[in-house]
Amino acid sequence: MTIDKDVEVETFLGEIKQRFPEVANRIELNNNRMGYEPDDKMYTAEMETFSQTTTDAIKAGDHDRALNYLKYMSEKLLVASVIEREYIDVYYVESLLWDIKDKKIKQAGWLLIPSNLKQLYIEMWGNPSF
Repeated sequence: MTIDKDVEVETFLGEIKQRFPEVANRIELNNNRMGYEPDDKMYTAEMETFSQTTTDAIKAGDHDRALNYLKYMSEKLLVASVIEREYIDVYYVESLLWDIKDKKIKQAGWLLIPSNLKQLYIEMWGNPSF
């Protein structure tokens, strides 16, 4: 029996929101700001909000918080289904560090990223230059 894609993604995002209530709050605020309704199923935007929350933690120098997010995603990637892997790769990893202009902060953030997530990043963007 196959699991419905929406159910699988909702479950994954639900795990993230339960584990990280501050991320759930930010997702809700972002969804409200964008005018999304709960039935709109803006899964990709929600995962990108989690990615941006990670990037913002790095920019703020809150490495413990960023590491908690990154470690969770790294461990999840090890057991991820095909759809979960897509969401981690395309909607989480690809946008990590995107708006960090300070090279020292970006390099510090890069050092926090677990190797399996780094590999996904490199496959998309190549090695970052600092």
